Amino acid sequence: MVHSFHHPRGGDTTYGRALTGWLLDRGHEVVPLAARHPDNEPSVWETRWPAWVDPHGTRGLSRRIALGLRMAWSRPAGRATADLVAQWRPDVAHVQHLHRHLSPSVLVALRAAGIPVVWTVHDYELVCPTGLLWSHGAPCERCQGHRYHQAVVHRCKWGHTLPSVAVALEKELHHRAGTWGLVDRYICPSQHLARTLVRFGLPEDRVIHLPNALDGPLPPPPVDPQRPGEGWLYAGRLTQEKGPQVALDAARLLPGWPLHIVGSGPAEVTLRARAQGMPWVRFHGQLPRTALARLLREVRAVAVPSLWPENLPYAVLEAQAAGRAVVASAVGGIPEQITDGVDGRLVPPGDAAALARALGPLLADADAALALGRAGQARVSRAHRVGPHLDQIEALYAQVRQERGRAGHPPGASL
Repeated sequence: MVHSFHHPRGGDTTYGRALTGWLLDRGHEVVPLAARHPDNEPSVWETRWPAWVDPHGTRGLSRRIALGLRMAWSRPAGRATADLVAQWRPDVAHVQHLHRHLSPSVLVALRAAGIPVVWTVHDYELVCPTGLLWSHGAPCERCQGHRYHQAVVHRCKWGHTLPSVAVALEKELHHRAGTWGLVDRYICPSQHLARTLVRFGLPEDRVIHLPNALDGPLPPPPVDPQRPGEGWLYAGRLTQEKGPQVALDAARLLPGWPLHIVGSGPAEVTLRARAQGMPWVRFHGQLPRTALARLLREVRAVAVPSLWPENLPYAVLEAQAAGRAVVASAVGGIPEQITDGVDGRLVPPGDAAALARALGPLLADADAALALGRAGQARVSRAHRVGPHLDQIEALYAQVRQERGRAGHPPGASL
């Protein structure tokens, strides 16, 4: 199981950790490959992983250039992969994330050993230097057609030239080398993501749509109909593309209804200043999952006001699974999770007034909020069950192993 990070970080680690547990429960053996990060959870395999490097803590032009080259192609990660494969002989490799901290050198080492590879794609890193299709406060597809120099022209990475050169160089290098052709299947949790990757040039016959599963609601159990909750919740990273500023502007139109903001990120200072004069807005910072689950039971609705084309956000899935009404932006893969007015509400991205208009009736009418919440809960229980999802994952593993064998490179054979 390949992921740059071995600690909770976002939807990609949420899914990767859950999938590992499900596979273990079915009797599979799973070995993780990650970078050695100070926040990692303990692993007996960590001594075999390549060291993590902090892109924000590197000083000096020569060191930054060296770091950029390593992020495009990490020799330590390639060697670590080859060593693990030689010792453990896996049947298949499942990638969740490898950009920069591991790099596609991992894929070359896996191909050299004849190991089939599937990759669950969680964002747009394969086709966009920043991974978001978002730049300077607006959706962006300037790099379509492998025009990665656009990321440098517009300084898309953190608003600085050198980081933008690094991520653009990474994409250009691997496009020319055909690195992404080393993956047997790309799994896309949303149809929107699958269509986008194909439109940007990934081979259609290698891209499949398979929604993520969710292993029951967050603890504690779903909401009690006798306790419909009060106020509303935003939970997510505090960055512009996630839309917390839109939630704050909507809160200004909903005085008296508490807004709970959970998360941290680079926009936090600006958001706290923006919330001055609104005592009904409370910032909780980053919370453990159990604490977030308790807070989820205390609110009546959840807002997901994303501006960028989200894939299949867990913010929607987990709120629906817990029986809470969800009001979210009609962007990216979110409309695949919500039928407006049936199991949630959809609003135009960036429209704080529309968000407030959708939330207002739910905050004022507990029965209406509970009805939407129950419908969302029923949808998740139908469409995101672990058993059928894992059946399809196992079938895919078997398929790519068989295809690799027919191609003359049986899994485990050296090339």
